[in-house]
Amino acid sequence: MKHLRKIRIASQIIFFLFFLFLFLQATFPYRAIIPSEFFLQWSPLTALITFLASHRFTAAMIPAGILLFLTIFLGRFFCGWICPLGSMIDFADLFIKRKRKLTRNTARFRWIKFGVLTALIVMALISVQFAWLFDPLALSNRTFTTSIYPIFAVLIETVFGWLWPITGLQSALMSLHEFLESWLLPLNLHFISQGIPIFLLFLGILLLSLIAKRFWCRNICPLGALLGIFSKYRILERTVRGVDCTNCRICRVDCRINAIEDNFINFSKVECIDAFDCASGCPENAVSYKFKVKGVLPSRIDFSKRRFLQSVGTGVLSAGLLKIDFVNRETRGNRVRPPGALPEAKFLDQCIRCQECVRVCTTTGSLLQPAWLEMGWEGIWSPIGSPREGYCEFTCNLCGRVCPTGAIHLLDLPKKQKTRIGTAFFDRNRCIPWNSGDNCMVCQEHCPTPEKAIIFREGEFITGEKKIKRVKYPYVKEDLCIGCGICVTKCPVEGTAGIFITGEGEERFEEQEF
Repeated sequence: MKHLRKIRIASQIIFFLFFLFLFLQATFPYRAIIPSEFFLQWSPLTALITFLASHRFTAAMIPAGILLFLTIFLGRFFCGWICPLGSMIDFADLFIKRKRKLTRNTARFRWIKFGVLTALIVMALISVQFAWLFDPLALSNRTFTTSIYPIFAVLIETVFGWLWPITGLQSALMSLHEFLESWLLPLNLHFISQGIPIFLLFLGILLLSLIAKRFWCRNICPLGALLGIFSKYRILERTVRGVDCTNCRICRVDCRINAIEDNFINFSKVECIDAFDCASGCPENAVSYKFKVKGVLPSRIDFSKRRFLQSVGTGVLSAGLLKIDFVNRETRGNRVRPPGALPEAKFLDQCIRCQECVRVCTTTGSLLQPAWLEMGWEGIWSPIGSPREGYCEFTCNLCGRVCPTGAIHLLDLPKKQKTRIGTAFFDRNRCIPWNSGDNCMVCQEHCPTPEKAIIFREGEFITGEKKIKRVKYPYVKEDLCIGCGICVTKCPVEGTAGIFITGEGEERFEEQEF
């Protein structure tokens, strides 16, 4: 059995590289070998909560159902063998364990993850989807998109900057940089808002291992709780030959999830993640894993009725507070959603804040950014348009293609090019022709619609010296504007642009339209 631990570590490495491979595939132009959203669709947590919140089952939820079915037989193997967040926690633990004085028994905190799961289910039944905050797949993808990948790109570019002045290296550096740009590095460094709080959340999860190994997985992760419930009757059993066991405690100390009970023989099927540390570390080879069909006994779930009722109350209160949250109409009206987005309430129910759409958008026009409080507490980290930073590329429909839940519909390109996500308006106090009387045609030059949505009409402008000059004043043809925001991005006015986008006239799409 000692080789199983090495196989498990190899599996973690392979699946983590697979996660990175899919992440890097989300680029324009899109040439995915495997859909880049594929990994994100394997989370039973987001599938369940999205289904309960939206009352809609989609084909994208099928992989999560397959994983739950396998969990009935194999237990929480996903946590130990596949989960990218679990793999990163294990890697970080190689350094953190030196600071951890001893592994504490944290069994009294196990109920928390079941409480979080219960609260999330209750909130979903009230149509508030908050699984995205805790789901390890969405959390991993979100962190890589907003912080880890940009940090990596900056460090690589910095190293190239250091090496460039060295005589004789320029040709080799250019070739290497071109190779990296073809697959690994972004063509243009683009920074994403909310990177700091998202990274701090991720860092906090890693640092919880200062308390105990895999503290997050043991006690907080609601996906682990859901998989644990389905593992209750698992047929993959941990067996211990009592005659060989010397009660040395090595198995219990090595167990990264604290699943082994005080007698060193019994274990919690709900908690075990099949890491096989106990089997590999046993000096007497007394521990093994076998499939057992007959006489399978369930494990107890550490979740009392009192804790259950507390969690239900927490879920109801949290959902209620989020539903009555005040959202400034002016702030919300000045933000747009991606083309193909569902109506707002349904969009928030199905969006898991994985930032996959933001990731792919950074390789094209870079319109999308994670929201903060612009769309209210319920809309935190959902994708919104930030046209001063970027625009919706006219020839791109990838946000709908990579969305793992259907919160953004995949529009075919001709339909997407006619879909209005908002409308542009000129700020006459900022626009150069209107404010200073100088001609400027930048916005019209970049307008991508076949018939320009920005036109000019010549008129008179009275200067500060009371002189009259002829100026071409810009106007928006609202029936042609699609709200792509390129006029805002390219506006040469420093600071606040002379043109802005609102959600007026936006088109949202119901499920039955597809």
